[in-house]
Amino acid sequence: MPIKKCDKCAKTVYPTEELKCLDKIWHRMCFKCTSCGMTLTMKNYKGYDKLPYCNAHYPTTKHTAVADTPFNRRVAQNKTFQSNIQYHKEFEESKGHKISVADDPETQRIKQMTQNVSDVAYHKDMEKKETMEQRRPSESGDAIPGMAGYRRQPGSLAEYDPLERQAQANQPSPYTSKIQSTQVYNSHASSQGRAPQQYQPPEPAQPAYQPPPPQAYQPPPPQRGPVFKALYDYTAADSDEVSFNEDDLIINTTIIDAGWMEGTVERTGQHGMLPSNYVESV
Repeated sequence: MPIKKCDKCAKTVYPTEELKCLDKIWHRMCFKCTSCGMTLTMKNYKGYDKLPYCNAHYPTTKHTAVADTPFNRRVAQNKTFQSNIQYHKEFEESKGHKISVADDPETQRIKQMTQNVSDVAYHKDMEKKETMEQRRPSESGDAIPGMAGYRRQPGSLAEYDPLERQAQANQPSPYTSKIQSTQVYNSHASSQGRAPQQYQPPEPAQPAYQPPPPQAYQPPPPQRGPVFKALYDYTAADSDEVSFNEDDLIINTTIIDAGWMEGTVERTGQHGMLPSNYVESV
């Protein structure tokens, strides 16, 4: 078995004082900061170039300062000019050219679906427009047959004529005149030179007698058996027990033994076992 040597003091390291860190073996007392010599642990050390450092003396990365010589300024300026020339060259070459897109099956499917949706929407709007044009009344203002004196289209406020409006209100419509033209012919009245009587519709008949609806059968209330009243609140301690509050009524009770009974809580409808000393007979 090879002998382990400490990387700091180069002495033998025994298992009880061995510390493995940074790919090296150390004594616990030799594991110190390289700069200040503070004893470190596995929790507060920081490794740099496989050497332990404390948090205060840990080397930080800094920017390298470069001398701003005329040669360096000329090189930087040349790079800027070359970049601008290359950019403008590519821009002028790509000006006026369209961007080519891969014509794969997915792109073709999306293009065809978009075209179908557009066609459906366009034709649907055209059909709506044609239907509305057919329903629109003519601009010549032709009157509806049998509706003389009535306007087909409402006019503006300037065309409103109160006298014409009143005349239209007094003039009966074709539907009213049709109803009024229904007359009953009487030969005796016509022979005496009297005007024919107008038809009078019969009065509506009285509704027939309807017997009252039969009353539903109501069963008698169920028997509640012995009734007990709760003296205290009780919370069920098992699945076969019931919980109740003070002054609750316990119905359908059955005595099991001296300390327990079985019944139903009238308020909740739950059925189960309950202690006899929590209730009293009513």
